[in-house]
Formats: sequence, C-alpha cells, structure tokens
Amino acid sequence: MPDINEYYAILEIKPGTPPEEIKLAYRNLVKAWHPDRFVDDPRQKQQAEEKIKKINEAYEYLKSYRPRASQTATNNTQSAWEKVEAQAELYYHRGVERAKQERYREALEDFSLAIFLKPDYADAYRYRGLVYSMLGRERKANADLRRVAELKRKWGTTTSTYAAPPRNPATAHSSKAPWTCVGTLRGHSDIVTAIAISPDGRTFATSSYDETVRLWQLSTGQQLRVFNGHGDQVYCVAISPDNRMIASGGADRNIKLWNLQTGQHIRTLGGWFVGHTDSVLSVAFHPDSKRLASGSADQTVRLWKLTTGKEIKTITGYSSAVTSVAISPNGRTLVTAGLEKAIKLRYMGSGRLIRSLRDRYKILAVAFSPNGKFFASAGSDHLIRLWELKSSRVLRLFRGHTDQVCSLAFSADGKTLISGSWDTTIKFWQVSTGREICTLNDHENRVLAVALCPEGRKLVSCSADQTIKIWWPTQEVNG
Repeated sequence: MPDINEYYAILEIKPGTPPEEIKLAYRNLVKAWHPDRFVDDPRQKQQAEEKIKKINEAYEYLKSYRPRASQTATNNTQSAWEKVEAQAELYYHRGVERAKQERYREALEDFSLAIFLKPDYADAYRYRGLVYSMLGRERKANADLRRVAELKRKWGTTTSTYAAPPRNPATAHSSKAPWTCVGTLRGHSDIVTAIAISPDGRTFATSSYDETVRLWQLSTGQQLRVFNGHGDQVYCVAISPDNRMIASGGADRNIKLWNLQTGQHIRTLGGWFVGHTDSVLSVAFHPDSKRLASGSADQTVRLWKLTTGKEIKTITGYSSAVTSVAISPNGRTLVTAGLEKAIKLRYMGSGRLIRSLRDRYKILAVAFSPNGKFFASAGSDHLIRLWELKSSRVLRLFRGHTDQVCSLAFSADGKTLISGSWDTTIKFWQVSTGREICTLNDHENRVLAVALCPEGRKLVSCSADQTIKIWWPTQEVNG
C-alpha cells in the first residue's frame, strides 16, 4: 500500500487537505516543475521530468482518496462528472500556457480536448477562437466566438470558474486589466524600435535594429512583408494618411519610401551629398500625404516633398539630436523635441519658429491629440506633460512611470493617452484628470513604442525584448 503521507509531502500539503486545495497545489507544482521551463539546462530538465512523474502519481492517488470510510456518500465518491470537469480544466490551463508560449498547434489540441470533455466550456471556445485568429484561420475563429455568444445567451454569462493563469506572479494583478495580450510576435531578430498602424486599421509596420521594416496583419499577427534596403539599424517608421506609403529612417541617414500595397521601394530621401548627415530618429507624414518631416541626430529637422523626393527646407537652430517630430491634424503646426531639453513649435509651411518651450529634461516623445488643441510630451524625467497648443501652457502632469518615457499615443476620441516606458510598462491615462487607468506589464525589457488602431479596439507595442505584442480589450477576450 502506498505511503499516503509521502504523497501529501510530494504535493507540499498537509494530510487531510480538502480535494479543491489538493487540485490547486497540484496545478501550481506542475507549472513550477514543467520540463519546458528548463530547456536550456539538460540536467535540471531531467530533474523536472522525474519530479513531474512523482507529482502526477501523488495527485492521481490523492484526488480520489478519502480518509474516513464513515464519510457520507457525497464525500466518499467523486462523481464521474466532477472527474471529467477536472480533466477538462487541466487541458484548458495547459492550452492557455502553451498559447502564451506561442505553441499554438499544441494549444489547439488542448482546447479541443477540453471542449470534447465539457461541450459547454465557454472559456475554452473563446481562447481557441483567439488562437485560430492568430493563425489566420478566421472561419474557425468566428465559429468558436459564435458558440461563445450562444452560451452567453443560454446561461446569461460565459465566465467559467476557471480564470486564465497570469503570466507570472509579478503581473497576477493584471488579470483584471482592461487590456489583455492576445499574441506575441517574434519576427524581428533584434530590438524593435517603432510601430505605425495603417489608417484603415488592417495592417501595421515595425522597424528594428535588424535593419528591416516589416508589415503585419493586425487581426491575425501574420507577417505580410519584409522591407530590406536600409544599410543599418532602423529607428522610425510611419504610414501615410492616404494608406499608400510607408516611410522609415535609421542609422544609414536615409529615409526610404515604400509602397504599402505592393512592397516596392518608391524612393530614398537623402544620400551622400543631400539630406541628413546623421541618423534619422523620427519621421511624420503631413495630413495631405504629400509632405514629410524628419528629425535627426544631425541636429536638424528637414521637410520633404514626396512626389519628387526633394528636400523643401532644412530647419536648424537645434543644439542636440531631434528625437521626435509631430504634425498637427490640420497640418499647420510642427512640434519638434529632442535632447536639447526644449520643445519647439513651428509653422509647418515655412518652418519659422513660433515659440520654444524650455525644460530641464530630455524630450523623447511628442504626440498631438486628435482635435489638435493639445499635445503631450514625455522624456527622461519619467513624467508626461499635457500642453494646450494655443497658450503653450502645461495643463496636466501624468506621474507613474519609474524610468524615461519614449512613446505616446492618443485614443481617437482624445480621452485616453497611452505611454510606453523604459520601466518595461505600458500605462493608460485619463486625459481629463491625469489619473492612471491601468498598467500592462508583459514586456521583459524597455517598451519603445505603442500604437492604437483608429477604432481603438487593438493596441500594438514593441520592445527591446525583440517582441511585438498585440492587445485586445479584456471584455472582447472574455466575451
């Protein structure tokens, strides 16, 4: 007869622990000792495999063990349905973990097994639908999401008692965050520096230290195209308002224009004897899609005519690198900022200075609100400032980041501001009050860019951890 106390010890629980606590202890130990966590250490992986065998053996015995024969029939015998439900839960949680590890095919198998055992398992349908969507299998994704809707009508809710486990203990609180990471893309082989979402919300472009620009389908995360041509790290990317062109700039001092639909290279702005003389750090299209502004480490801002590729104007007067340029929605005002610790407002047509707003810190990002009445700035002091364009007054400070902030994006209605920081977090802010709405923690290194799609239902972020993450509102993930 097996030593029951030894089984309790293996699961790190006391003798007589209730079945639900046994199940919880088992799940936690399986996560902690899963061999896939030790792929880089063969010796530790072997130990984990041996440990998992003991954990499984102990759980298989204890889950049906009853310590006293005098217990009632209800406590003596676990119903067949309870066993099936518990097994379905295990498959579901394993599927969630595999999906987060991008092991999508295996995750689909687990979700399908969970659904086979428990046909009304709404969470499994929902998560399987998300995975199908990430793989571009929209027909199957839609079928699963329709099933979730049917179950919601049938039961009045689609939330099961089984919540998806958090990615790590440090972010466990984010399970209630308004946004959920539904996919991690790893197409780039180096730091991902910038993101631009197309005006129609169907695609987005990214730039990277790996010297490429890549185009992705937003709904599925599928990589559509790789743009090669830069001879060095690429620092910035933008998509034209007419949805026809991509512009990218980088350490090779050039700005390249690409056809968004075909991927063909249109032209290069700059070269050995014209254009910027140092790295291009920021690009912004004019609302008419016929002009472009660029900021550079050569301490200049340049304006370009895109139909000819000719430089319209070189704007000097900067004492350090220009890290960010933004053009107002009406196309009349150019805001520039950089390492000289000043924000400069200029007339877009002439480049003439309207006013210079001095600061004590380096400015890494500027962004206009959709109505053009306000703009936000952020930088090395960890703060975000909301400015009124007309008066150039600071209306509000946003406090919460613990390292420099390098990316900003407004929602289409102008009510929400999103920021990305070197502290590895993404924060959502209420513009009217400066209140922090939520923090997203999934990146493992500096967050370098954030972008929100026009209809506001998808967020994309990129990081020095070489990943791109796609986020959906939690209410859409959870039905």
